[in-house]
Amino acid sequence: MAKAKKKYGLDTFNKEYSVDVEATYGGLTYLDTIASERFNYEDTETGAIYDNQAELDKEQPDKNLQKVENTHKIEQLYVQVYSEVQKDNMDIRVPLDFDDTKFKMNDRVRLTGKVVARLQTGTKRVEVTTANGRTRQEVVPDYYFTVSAEGLEKVSDHSTAPAPQPPKPKEENQKK
Repeated sequence: MAKAKKKYGLDTFNKEYSVDVEATYGGLTYLDTIASERFNYEDTETGAIYDNQAELDKEQPDKNLQKVENTHKIEQLYVQVYSEVQKDNMDIRVPLDFDDTKFKMNDRVRLTGKVVARLQTGTKRVEVTTANGRTRQEVVPDYYFTVSAEGLEKVSDHSTAPAPQPPKPKEENQKK
């Protein structure tokens, strides 16, 4: 039996969506590099280690039997830039070997290599007003983009217009 190709869906979108970096983000200004460190979330009763606090809370609700430890190992590295088109700061994930010593705050930069924008799902809390006028909080689905790039490079501040030519001496002009 042949498998039907999925036309829509998160995986299909993430595999087939390409980013026009210039149109989507415009000029970028380097702000900072941010390292995300790895934490271990341990259930001290069973010795099990979880990826995040929510998983640990679900499996071991007793806070006295929980241990959270910072491993001080960098798990992810992000470059924070300001996008002229988005009119907002963005965190761009870069490889762990990214060298940020070449960049200073407010340098004009551009993304290099393969640039990928992925649609992620999550949840968020929102206040909802009920029919009787009361408000309550609900957890609703939330969607957001994460962007990663293979690298970053400085953009020259010099324009690409040719340099003006100095005026010719008068003697040459008079010969004509």
